[in-house]
Amino acid sequence: MIHETSPEYRKQLAVVDTYMTRLGKGSSAAFLDDFWSELCKLSAIKSDEQFRSGLYLGSQLILALSQPPARIPRP
Repeated sequence: MIHETSPEYRKQLAVVDTYMTRLGKGSSAAFLDDFWSELCKLSAIKSDEQFRSGLYLGSQLILALSQPPARIPRP
């Protein structure tokens, strides 16, 4: 199954592309390569943190749902 990108994504990609073109004209290839390497590391860290956060939230939900219901004392 091929996932088609949304119009909003394509529009934002065009905006980013104009910035990338300007960056490419004013910077060396080595600088851009280093920049992208560091940006990818940052993106990977953020992705890992979001995954851990979701995993933690999911495990807390499973634990909460697996507990027996609280007994309410009758007066």
